[in-house]
Amino acid sequence: MLLMFVTAACWGQLIDDPLHGYCSGSGQCVDNGTNSSTSENPITGFGFTVSPGPASGDLLVDVLVPGNEQVAAASYAITQTLGGAAVGTATLVSTTDWTSGDLGAYLGLSASPNNPIGAYLPSTQGLDPTASGFSVYQVNVGSLTLQGPSNPDSSPLWNITALPKASYIVGFLNEGTAGSPDWIATANSGAIFETSSPPASVPEPSSVILLGTMSLFVLIGAKKALNRW
Repeated sequence: MLLMFVTAACWGQLIDDPLHGYCSGSGQCVDNGTNSSTSENPITGFGFTVSPGPASGDLLVDVLVPGNEQVAAASYAITQTLGGAAVGTATLVSTTDWTSGDLGAYLGLSASPNNPIGAYLPSTQGLDPTASGFSVYQVNVGSLTLQGPSNPDSSPLWNITALPKASYIVGFLNEGTAGSPDWIATANSGAIFETSSPPASVPEPSSVILLGTMSLFVLIGAKKALNRW
């Protein structure tokens, strides 16, 4: 009878294990117990596993950008690693940043496990001391199948445009339906954490030509002035 009681109690508390982010680059997105950091920016070949897996459902991808780094009209495009086909573009969820409480609650989702801001903000402040919260960008990439933890770097494999330093990528998988959702969140230590700054922007060819032309005029003018002198 005791065994039956314990078994029933454990069954009643059984919940799905969380998602976990991965990156295909060597030594990237290794779980350090706090997050899964990467120095690759932009990130290529990233995705999520689920335990137990494989499992199918509707997947939301959320990009958490330090609020003090948020740029007006910013968005983050996700594409397929092979072929470069568009997957979707994460856009701003709210003009009010996530600064306290649980991410799921901020997004209006009842998800497990919890994602408290205290699991994210300290690492961000270690790289960006003035950050006080996150601007949250989200895209629904639709229905798909995530692989189990023993089969990472397989599917999906996506690229994302460059992120501000100290940003995160997390996911929420709905294994239920739209009317009766069952949201599985990302393990806090499985959140992809960007530790590098985005690459410096490269001038467009027209800008380079214009700059070269202006420099030439300056040199000609200087030479004429020197000859007159």
